[in-house]
Amino acid sequence: MLTMKLISDEQVRSALTLSESSAAVRAAFIADARGRATSLQRTRKQLGDITLSVMGGVLADAHMCGAKVYSTLAGQFDFVVVLFDTRDGRYLASVQGNALTEFRTAATTRVAVESQLPENATTLTMFGAGVQARAHIAALLELGVFKRVFIISKGDAPALAATLKRSHPAVEFVTDDVDAAVSQADVLVTCTRSATALFDGARLKPDVFVAAIGSSKPQTRELDDTTLARASRIIVEHKEQARKEAGDLLMAKEGIVDWDKVEELGAVLAAADAAPARRTSGMTVYKSVGIGLVDVALSALVYRKLEM
Repeated sequence: MLTMKLISDEQVRSALTLSESSAAVRAAFIADARGRATSLQRTRKQLGDITLSVMGGVLADAHMCGAKVYSTLAGQFDFVVVLFDTRDGRYLASVQGNALTEFRTAATTRVAVESQLPENATTLTMFGAGVQARAHIAALLELGVFKRVFIISKGDAPALAATLKRSHPAVEFVTDDVDAAVSQADVLVTCTRSATALFDGARLKPDVFVAAIGSSKPQTRELDDTTLARASRIIVEHKEQARKEAGDLLMAKEGIVDWDKVEELGAVLAAADAAPARRTSGMTVYKSVGIGLVDVALSALVYRKLEM
């Protein structure tokens, strides 16, 4: 039985797998779409150099609710998730959230990609070579479809490629061809801190899946207007939160993003779950800002696994 009240990052890493995380995330989004879960939108308060942020969620079927609280100072974050039992309101545990954040973001992107994966996809492009980029590549390579991965970054992309090559010898890793990285991508993921668009959307394939996950701030973007204008489908985690934080969408020229047509991931997954169908044709853009429901879902999974 779990007796400690604080679950460390090391315990989170030992308890979670990418496949389990993805399954828990998928279930949480479907529960949300069916009224069995809800997300508490992020609130930020800043005083001087420090920012305090809070977000959370309630999962009826897991009998848990919680809040993710974190500080931001000089671009560095520190996270913790506080869990409660919804049946009696009892405090259960606090989960250190740094490792959890790596899993939750990559797992959510993987769920979105799986739901909209282009037919015969073989090429993955990743903008970024940091913690999130590494987590995303690992999560997406587990799908078993990608034979080539472009890694484009101002950081040490060759070193990351060399490391990944040792664990994935059958996959080709390319780090020095930006034009091909954009024009040949079947799935393209942006994991950067860029404040401006990273590439020309006119060069993308017509049926590419594009995931922008690098920012949750309204004044920064990784995608240009051309990419958004070409998209047949735009998917977000939570529309109300995206309308406050998704700079990629908010900074677009007026008329490019029709918010009435923007879809929530939970509804997309629930519809596919109820009536499986082939992916719709055309380009899909998935814009993530991160929602607290996912943090609570994965914290609940960790708690249950350690409790056993």
